[in-house]
Amino acid sequence: MIKMDKTSIFNKGDFMKIINATQAKQAFGELLNNAQQEPVAIQKHQKDFAILLSSARYQELLAFEDQCLHGLAVLAEQEGFIGAEASKNLLDSI
Repeated sequence: MIKMDKTSIFNKGDFMKIINATQAKQAFGELLNNAQQEPVAIQKHQKDFAILLSSARYQELLAFEDQCLHGLAVLAEQEGFIGAEASKNLLDSI
């Protein structure tokens, strides 16, 4: 069983497990299992190097990103942004 520290990475009190790269290499299967439950930070030289998270959580983050980008597009449209195609056509006509 690998030893993972549970360290606060945010001021708000959210916690993430942390493992060093050597331990991650030696216990990769266990690391994958842990990442199914919560993201795990992998450190090299005591600095975060990578975050391992489940595929389901990654898909949730992609969906959230899409929602954010859609919201920004709607806001830009409401504020008079003419869109990429119209911008291209305008520049081509100059």
